[in-house]
Amino acid sequence: MTEIFRGEKMMTYIPILLAVLLGSQGQAKVADSDAVKLLQKYVQINTVTTSDLTKAVDFWKQLAAEDNLPISVHEYTPGYPVVIIKWAGTDDSLDSIMLNSHMDVVPAAMSDGWTYDPFSGHLDTNGDIYGRGTQDMKSVSIQYYMALRRLKANNIPLLRNVYMTLMPDEELGAENGMIPFLKSQEFLDMNVGLELDEGTSYPIPFIPVFYQDKVVWQIRVDCYGISAHGSTFPTTDSTATGKCNNVINRFFQFRDEQYALYGKAAQDNAGGYTSINLNRINAGTADNVIPSHVSLVFDMRLGNTVDTEEFDATLHKWISEAGENITLTYILKNQQSPATYTNTTTPYWTAITTAAASAGVIVAPILPPGSTDARHVRNAGYPAYGVSPMPSTELLLHSVNERLNKNTFTKGISFYEKVIKNLANVPGSATAQNPVAYLYKTAE
Repeated sequence: MTEIFRGEKMMTYIPILLAVLLGSQGQAKVADSDAVKLLQKYVQINTVTTSDLTKAVDFWKQLAAEDNLPISVHEYTPGYPVVIIKWAGTDDSLDSIMLNSHMDVVPAAMSDGWTYDPFSGHLDTNGDIYGRGTQDMKSVSIQYYMALRRLKANNIPLLRNVYMTLMPDEELGAENGMIPFLKSQEFLDMNVGLELDEGTSYPIPFIPVFYQDKVVWQIRVDCYGISAHGSTFPTTDSTATGKCNNVINRFFQFRDEQYALYGKAAQDNAGGYTSINLNRINAGTADNVIPSHVSLVFDMRLGNTVDTEEFDATLHKWISEAGENITLTYILKNQQSPATYTNTTTPYWTAITTAAASAGVIVAPILPPGSTDARHVRNAGYPAYGVSPMPSTELLLHSVNERLNKNTFTKGISFYEKVIKNLANVPGSATAQNPVAYLYKTAE
């Protein structure tokens, strides 16, 4: 009788259990679908560098209003809004977690060879979402938000305050975004203990975590010489072109030396070499006139052990050796960024790796060849990691047909749910009083 009764009760509950299970699966599908639509909508807002970001700001204001979240907008340079959205924790006295992303994207146009409009957010039959920002880094912004929304919906308590910050001007160096923001009272009031920023897609099944960024230097070299008719034949070293040729030869000699190091470098450590590229050459007023002025622009990403004062002196030495009437001007000159510890004694790192393990994904620390806003955060004395959950994904940042598969995108939301939950619930007793304790120098 007892066994029969249990069986009958089980038969009664099976439809209910199935309804609950199928209902939860359906809710998950709806939530994933909503997230994809939200990313498409965000990509459709053209936020190319230096463009008006009003529509992007309004997009975030609307989301914050829907979830009854405090949001503030600040301009430290007119026309460059910084957006702050707060998800309150239960203990205001603890350092907060800052989830940073940038609103601006690099230019894109159909004429570049795109299959679909780069600002359409087109979803193809393979599940790939096309558009500028799908990898860099509007996807991460939406993943942050959806992860936090799900934590709230599931009544998951967060010990620490969590702030989403949305920056302008990242793609052009952050002079109008992150740099002034870090000096503001608004940033100080956030009481940040750790910042998360962008990482990168990776073609193999793991998620790289940036713990340091390479320092960015951009210089303009101006060479001046005699101007004459194209039929004359002055000495090479008396012309602006001849002098700039000397500069190029010396810089390219160094480039070849560094390229050899690049060939030997491990994929997870781009800090062992300095990249240098000649990206712009400007000269001449007419086809039959020897130009009196030639301008060169070099872009450099310094190795993480490079002594910046010594390297600056080296550059000036090369310029002086190339000839007279040559000047060097810095367009961008960042200071060397410290690194964030990635060891088991760092509670924030442990929180990330534990979350990754529970999500069934592999994370590993790498030093990337480029740089992000996180370098400025570390230079200000705060630890930062760059994480973009895009494993097994072709690297298409800044590329034609930039895209992200919807399944990778939605799995990234689940990944961030676990990461944010862990980070925001690191107990105060486990962290140092001063966040700078989690940073270390790799160069003097």
